[in-house]
Amino acid sequence: MEAISEIQTELELMRQDAKRQLLGTIVLGIMAGFLAFVGQSALAQARPLLEPSFGTWQSIYTFVLWALALAWLAALAQQALHFQSMNERYAAQCRLDAIYHERAVRAQVAEELRQRQRAESDARQHDVNERAKRNKKVERSTKFDY
Repeated sequence: MEAISEIQTELELMRQDAKRQLLGTIVLGIMAGFLAFVGQSALAQARPLLEPSFGTWQSIYTFVLWALALAWLAALAQQALHFQSMNERYAAQCRLDAIYHERAVRAQVAEELRQRQRAESDARQHDVNERAKRNKKVERSTKFDY
């Protein structure tokens, strides 16, 4: 497309940012999942130290993991909706820019056509005036002038 508006450029940048944020959220969730397994194994290794309250520690750890997982899912959903919204806004702006470009091209073609018609009309009028001047002879009257 030849015509790209400033709004479309800004929306493209916002769309790229939303995409990066969505990918960042996914990567953070994967890293958090990996760290959850590492933390679970570390908790299992620390079991001899936490023997009297190991069940409590494991319950708290599991609760925190579930809370983080739910927060991550909420953030992921929010980022996905934001990215989808940016895509829709960008597509709508692309359609508007295409329509505006098409209208501008049509207006330009119509203006060129009007100018060409004016030029032809002026040329015809000039030819008519030239013929009238050439044909305009001093005509003598057929009647007697007194």
